[in-house]
Amino acid sequence: MLNKILKGMLLLVFVLSPGTALAQKVPGGKWWRSPRLSEQLNLSDEQKSQLDELYLNNRRNLIELKSLLERERLELGHLLDQETLNEASAIRQFEKLERARANLSTERFRYLLQVRKTIGYDRLQRLKEHFREFRREKMRRGPHSEEDGGRPYGPDERARNPRGM
Repeated sequence: MLNKILKGMLLLVFVLSPGTALAQKVPGGKWWRSPRLSEQLNLSDEQKSQLDELYLNNRRNLIELKSLLERERLELGHLLDQETLNEASAIRQFEKLERARANLSTERFRYLLQVRKTIGYDRLQRLKEHFREFRREKMRRGPHSEEDGGRPYGPDERARNPRGM
């Protein structure tokens, strides 16, 4: 019974994680490499280069942090799958898992702050509005509409492949 409760709590915490919610407000991928969006935001070559560097460093950090998170999740799952549950060990492992999750969310937030510092408040607001419009349009058309070749794509893929080909 305790095993099911702890697993349920893990799932709930993951789904409702503030870092997950925050990450959904900022577009993923290399959106600044979209010629149209880059022009709309009037980004300089220097800013694009800074964003490239931020992105690369952030991706490297996220890979490490996600790996640690998965390791902690694996360890907790192992403890919970034991026939006799050591509650104190399970709670300590759960706390380690939550620290790993918090570190991942913090890294995502740091990236958002660096992007804001690089492009400024006004451009960030225009960017967020652009992606709200993008999501509204995508929902209006449906996730796999004919207009995008029947394939799902995000802003990063659209920048690489603007006609969905």
